Amino acid sequence: MTSSPLPGPNPPAEDGGQRSEDLFENAPVGLWEVDATGIIVAINQTLLRRIACTRADVVDRQTLETLVSPESTPTVQEVSERCRQDGRATGVMLKWRGEGDHSYWLGEVTATAVYDAKGQWIGWRGCVQVGPQATSEMERLLHERTLEAIERLASGVAHKFNNLLQVIQGYAELGSITLESSHPVHGNLGRIKEAAQRAAAIVQGLVTFSRRPIVRRRSLDLGMYITKLGSRLQRVVPPGIELHVKPTTQHVRVLADASSLEQAVIHLVMNACEAMPKGGTVALETDLEQDVTAGESGEPSRATYVCLSVSDTGVGIDPDLVGQIFEPFFTTKDTASGLGLAVVWGVVKQHEGRIEVLNRPGHGATFRIYLPVEDLVSPESGATNSP
Repeated sequence: MTSSPLPGPNPPAEDGGQRSEDLFENAPVGLWEVDATGIIVAINQTLLRRIACTRADVVDRQTLETLVSPESTPTVQEVSERCRQDGRATGVMLKWRGEGDHSYWLGEVTATAVYDAKGQWIGWRGCVQVGPQATSEMERLLHERTLEAIERLASGVAHKFNNLLQVIQGYAELGSITLESSHPVHGNLGRIKEAAQRAAAIVQGLVTFSRRPIVRRRSLDLGMYITKLGSRLQRVVPPGIELHVKPTTQHVRVLADASSLEQAVIHLVMNACEAMPKGGTVALETDLEQDVTAGESGEPSRATYVCLSVSDTGVGIDPDLVGQIFEPFFTTKDTASGLGLAVVWGVVKQHEGRIEVLNRPGHGATFRIYLPVEDLVSPESGATNSP
């Protein structure tokens, strides 16, 4: 496919030329084009403003590598190679320069190859979201990918550690059987077995965090499910704390493992209770959400999710710690394992969902779990609607 270069600062005078230039310069995304040597030959004002540069500073003078952080330089080279080999590159995150010397922002890049009239590759062009909302979304995606990398590490560690624990438990059990109960070492062997059992529980948490396949997923009416779970939780919440259960009025069905989902909800509710030592309110709610994204064809793709939320009126979360709360072994409690929220994160990923935190320091926090809807039934008609 033959493409012409992106319009530069002085496009040829022709019908629609000024309109094309205006569209290019004022597009809501950053746009640029580089030649086969990597030199930037065109860049729009949207991106220039975001990186605090002028056109004279950049065009025909700099490569894209100079506009990103040092750690993103190899990624730019990978994008260029992918465009040359495959014609395009998508979903690539780069850390761009900001206004200050050490200021950076994250942006997801889509890039396509540029060819001359003979079909020869002469460079590539790209676009990047530059608004504050896009930056926040990129930070969320980066955090998600970081957790996924930790997840893969946790999976390997759990497997190897579990093998060692089996050896330790086996020899401790054998020693307990071999020695008389009056032997002075017998008590030590018992403590070794107890420690190994506690370690095994931690390994199990790592396994859950690392998203082992669920084999017990079945169709659940989520409203009925949390209503019944809420009834059981009413009996265990501490005095002075009110638990409000508010399911959506529509019958929403999801494919879920009831046991692991219950484990996640109970942990979130208990965490909420601990955040309110002087009492307060915990709300367990479900509601429907529409998520509209661009499909592979570029047409809007609409999906329905149910949001299961746990909110409290407690002290909230230290803003400096919000980005770490789902990491395994991270905890602010002296006696906790630090796997609770990591397990919650793993359970949500097992269900092909996502989890978000709305933090209100001094006023509480809300954990929102989004699960894909299997069936949606109108309470009036009983008819099933496709998501």
